[in-house]
Amino acid sequence: MEESRAHAIPDEDKHDEMACPFCLVMNTLARSKRKHSAFFHHLTNAQIELLQAFKSVIDQQISDLEDKKNMADTKKATKIEVE
Repeated sequence: MEESRAHAIPDEDKHDEMACPFCLVMNTLARSKRKHSAFFHHLTNAQIELLQAFKSVIDQQISDLEDKKNMADTKKATKIEVE
């Protein structure tokens, strides 16, 4: 019984196993945030830049899809009566 407890993983470590590697690094570094405030200031800025990069890609994809949708809506057949 005691052996199984020694190998049991605490709940907080189980959560870390399912997180992405970037999240694991950020969580680990956040625990020592007070020690190196300048480092974390730069790291926070890097996180913002990374998220903005993803946002720009997503915004571009949304714009492209909206353009395709608008083009499809404007390309409707027009009935012409012939005499």
